[in-house]
Formats: sequence, C-alpha cells, structure tokens
Amino acid sequence: MGIIDSLSAGYRLLIQRLELLLLPLLLDGFLWFAPRLSLEPLLQSFSAFYADLFSQLGGAAEVTGPGLADLPGEVTKAMDAAGKSFNLFDLLVSSSLYHVPSLLVSQPGLKTGQQSWEIVSLWNAGSGALLLGLAGLLIGVVYMNLLARVVPLGEGEKIGAAPRLFSRLLHHWLRSIGFLLAVFLLLLMIYIPTAVVITLLMLLSPALGAGAMMLMGGLVTVILFYLYFVTVALVLDNLPVRGAIMRSIVLIRHNFWSTIGFFLLTNLISVGMALLLRDVVGMGVIGLVLAAIVNAFVGTGLAIALLIFYRSRLIVTSDRMGAQSA
Repeated sequence: MGIIDSLSAGYRLLIQRLELLLLPLLLDGFLWFAPRLSLEPLLQSFSAFYADLFSQLGGAAEVTGPGLADLPGEVTKAMDAAGKSFNLFDLLVSSSLYHVPSLLVSQPGLKTGQQSWEIVSLWNAGSGALLLGLAGLLIGVVYMNLLARVVPLGEGEKIGAAPRLFSRLLHHWLRSIGFLLAVFLLLLMIYIPTAVVITLLMLLSPALGAGAMMLMGGLVTVILFYLYFVTVALVLDNLPVRGAIMRSIVLIRHNFWSTIGFFLLTNLISVGMALLLRDVVGMGVIGLVLAAIVNAFVGTGLAIALLIFYRSRLIVTSDRMGAQSA
C-alpha cells in the first residue's frame, strides 16, 4: 500500500472500532480535571542562575556580540512561558514513541487556570518525571497493542488469555525501556566527543562552531529518523529490541522517500488539525468535547495508518530483496 492507501485503510478500520478512542479521551479527561504539576519555581531558579552566570562571564554587548546581549532576557521569557504552561502529567501521554493523541498535550495553553502543585525540589522533579514517563510508556504500549489487535497484519499474537496479554504488555514495556536506554547511550557517545570538538571550534571561530552544531543536529535527526519504525516493530511483530532496530533501518533504507512522505504528510495533518481545533475549543464546553473527540479520531487513525504503512513496506521490501537474491 502507498501513503494514501494506508491512511484510507487506517480510518476505515477505526470507523469499525470506535472504542479505540476511549484511552486517548480518558487521558485528556484526566489532564483536564487533575491538578497541574508545575515546575515553575525550578524554571525561574534556572533563569535567574543563567542570568547571574551570564553577567559574571561578562555579558556586555562588546564582549558577547550585539546579538547576544539580550539573551538572558529571552531565556527568562521562555522559562516563564514554559513554567506557566508545562504540566508534568503530560508525560503520561507517549505521543512521540507510541503516537498517543491528546488535545491538551498538543495545545498546552488550553487550560491554565487549574489548581497547581508546584515542585520546588530538583530531586522530586526528576523522580516524578521518571515515574510518570515510565507510566506513560506503559500506557503507550497498551494503546499500540489495542491498535495492533485490529490490524490484520503482523507477526505478533492478536488475541490471548488475560495472563498472556499481561505478559506480552510487560515484555513490550521492558523492551521499550531498553530501546530508550540504547538510544540515550548512543546519543551520549556521539555528544561527548562532538561537544569537545565544538567547544574547540568555538574558541577558534564561532562560525565553525555553529556549523559543527548544525551538523551534529542533522546527524541526530537522521539517526532518529532511521529508528522511526522501532516501536511499531516491537508491538506489531513482537520483535526484540535489536531485531526491531535492524528492521527499522533496513525498511527506511529501502523506502527512504516514501517514509519521508508519510512522515511529512501525517505531521502536516496533525499540525493542521491542531490549528483548526484551536478555534473549536473557544466555543465552550461543547467545543472542547468535540475538539477532544476529533483530535482522538484523527490521531488514532494516523497511528493505525502507520501500522499498515510499516507492514506493507515490509512486504514490499521482502519481495524486492527476495527477487534480488534470486
């Protein structure tokens, strides 16, 4: 199947199984009624520390350049905006790895008047983020397994008794954690030597240092793009981490442009829908409920389309590689 066929098949399946919208809607309901876990005091402390450090290092315009003189003020504005909108409970929504849609996460400024629980300790913030991130990863695994059960493709088991289902969810969750740790270590191995090189280049020439930073950012983007199908392979085909990584790399290497097209189109749909729903939520409670349902429908359809696109690309790639070997 091509990109449009995958999208069409995804929404046809979703129309037949509208109960798949329940989990994203429950998450939005929780984020709406639960207090906001705010990091505003910590972010304000960070911006104050940054401003003091900048002034101690000689933040005058003649030292840092005219373009950097206003940098502390810009950082303070950014930290204030993030502190007023960011909610640590947003980590319960695994939108990047498992494509769980959420109206309140896609529009963080939608509800700012709710009660806030401020976190003032860095340890509490870190431990809370870790626990909520792990819980969000588990919710994402459950969500993707629910989608995989309605897709008539894949090597993973579609149905099973409750103990076997729980075991499969646990395996997928642990493998997802292993995948994140592997990516973190890989990026750390790239970042440490390149940070040293960029620092030296900055001392020699700021332009060379900025160019090196852009190259490093591009390299990280390419690496993450080649891992685009890993979580899908973990769930839909029940592969181990290494097998899922290798399959994702092979698939994207053989379907590079079609994968870029699918990625750009689905993200364009998500961004466009978020812009449209921004006006709908201003209609009051009815508009908010309608926007949450539409957002869950569109996001879930895109997630199912991703499963179908991945599996169809795998079939095409296997046939192509088989023909080449023959």
